[in-house]
Amino acid sequence: MKDLSPAQLSQIAEATFRKTAEIGLKHARLNKPFVKKSVKEVRDETPAAPALVVSAGPSLHRAKPVETLKRVGHGGLTIVACDGALGFLLRNGIIPQYVVSVDPHPDRIVRWFGDTKIDRRAPDDYFRNQDLDPTVGENERRYNSELIALVNKHGPKMKAILSTSVAPDVAERCIESGMDVYWWNPIYDDTDSPESFTRKINAVNPLPCLVTGGNVGSSSWVFAVAILRRTKIGLIGMDFSYAPETPLRMTQYYDVIKDLFPDNPEEGYIQVPNPHLGKTWYTDPTYFWYRNCFLQLAQAAPDGVETVNCTEGGILFGNRIGWSPLEAFLRG
Repeated sequence: MKDLSPAQLSQIAEATFRKTAEIGLKHARLNKPFVKKSVKEVRDETPAAPALVVSAGPSLHRAKPVETLKRVGHGGLTIVACDGALGFLLRNGIIPQYVVSVDPHPDRIVRWFGDTKIDRRAPDDYFRNQDLDPTVGENERRYNSELIALVNKHGPKMKAILSTSVAPDVAERCIESGMDVYWWNPIYDDTDSPESFTRKINAVNPLPCLVTGGNVGSSSWVFAVAILRRTKIGLIGMDFSYAPETPLRMTQYYDVIKDLFPDNPEEGYIQVPNPHLGKTWYTDPTYFWYRNCFLQLAQAAPDGVETVNCTEGGILFGNRIGWSPLEAFLRG
């Protein structure tokens, strides 16, 4: 597949909106009893410190950045974790100050916090068919039990930054574990429009509205810029793509692409050469759209904001995004 046209990218954006907006509104209403604090009330004690956004892409376990964090040290660094990266960090002895969650999926996202209701869920092989944290799919029940214990132990040391779109089970789980919870609304559409869906959701829970970029990784970066006001932000695990040797069946949207290209699923993927790596990674249309959204967000960031991709993998590079090994960023 060649690069997507602006019209095709617009179609993906519209499809994402249709998929998430109605369930986001439903969850906003269900979450209303839990909403006590807004992200405006986050008290940031180290505003001058650099931030590190930790996403859950395959480079989080392939490039071994956690080993670098432990070897070099991360004192004075503010760690903003995507929900999907939380278990990997805690299991490796790193406790993030903030955990961000936005995806409205009704059952899956709570698994990143340890699902106390897992025995009531319908069978789901999602976690076994992704090149994410490999431990998740090895022994799901055992891993879930271990994660419940870790989150319960460290919950009081972390702040949950929750979009009103998340399933109520996510909110309940964060509160149960002792996390301090702060809320925000995702921006779904043009807020100046009288028919704005974002306005409708904001009427349910009047909260700050943040751009998401369509995914939790971008949302975490927006939180670091807009709420924490950080001017130096590193990224790890932010791939938006798959390593060259990854089997197609282990990709996020393989089932969808196989339906569209039943004879040759590989036609549904996009090859992206990474000049920093000297390798070509591949991605799918949705991740490619996420990557383009992030590039636009980086362009729109306030003057003085420096974003450095320390992922050492993936396809996120471009204007106003630096590229560096994690160790160099930490010692910078």
